[in-house]
Amino acid sequence: MSHPKPQSSFSSTYGHLWFVLPGFAFFLAVMLIPLILAVGISMTNWTGFGNDLQFVGLDNYTELLSYWPFYRAAMHNAIIFLAILLFQHTVGLYLAVLLNEKPRFMQFYRTVLFLPVIMSLVATGFIWTLMLSPNIGLINPLLQTLGLGFLAGNWLSDPDLALPAIIFVTAWNSMGWAIIIYLSGLQNIPEELKQAAAMDGANTRQIFWRVVFPQLSPAFTALTVLTFIGTFRTFDVVYVLTGPLGAPNFATDVVGTLIYRTAFGGSSFSSADIRFAFGLAMALMLMLVMAGFCYLLIRVLRSREIEA
Repeated sequence: MSHPKPQSSFSSTYGHLWFVLPGFAFFLAVMLIPLILAVGISMTNWTGFGNDLQFVGLDNYTELLSYWPFYRAAMHNAIIFLAILLFQHTVGLYLAVLLNEKPRFMQFYRTVLFLPVIMSLVATGFIWTLMLSPNIGLINPLLQTLGLGFLAGNWLSDPDLALPAIIFVTAWNSMGWAIIIYLSGLQNIPEELKQAAAMDGANTRQIFWRVVFPQLSPAFTALTVLTFIGTFRTFDVVYVLTGPLGAPNFATDVVGTLIYRTAFGGSSFSSADIRFAFGLAMALMLMLVMAGFCYLLIRVLRSREIEA
């Protein structure tokens, strides 16, 4: 009677790594290798055309530190982030609380409110470009009908209105995430906690702020970090609504559009204006800054969760 051969110690110890290998190979091919190549190219003066390039070390990064358009675009990203964050932690939370009461047609409301999230950002941009148009759009006539005609304007061509219009469209597009995340947090709160607070004499408002809201700290953390990442990666909506130049007069320029036209140019750019390596340096710098801020946000907000 033959006995099965014992497995080698290597196979029994490291055999599971064969299951990890396909995923690691994919990560290596589409993430790690391109990232290493990007770092190398960012240290050259390559324009993106031909093979004429010279190693310049950290010159692109040094120039970037005093490059005013980068700070202007990052400031627009920061304004969008703060506005969207405020909107999601107020309106989004309020709608989540209403849905948590399980009204009639709850599933329908959830579907309608989450629908903008699953729509293509390009399609969203085209829809709102038409709606905000001063000639054929629906927003200005609607304001006239409601007696708010004084609020009508050239939403995408007025420097004072263009960025608020971008913020409004972005908030509309991303509000579903806030509702779903907060609704999930609300449904995970034990009813016993609220019942105990009510038995101790707490009213509805006190129960929400002293019992419910502290339990939403994990949802608050997740939503804040995701919003930060999403708003600093903003590109599609701005590109479709106001173009790669962040019109009018760079009033809606964000880091994504700045990187795009620096690396690939635009309709008003000549090939001499394209600086692919500098655009890569800009993208890598943005990645490092975002990673640092995300780390700080998570550390600060997680400590708040522990205290809560």
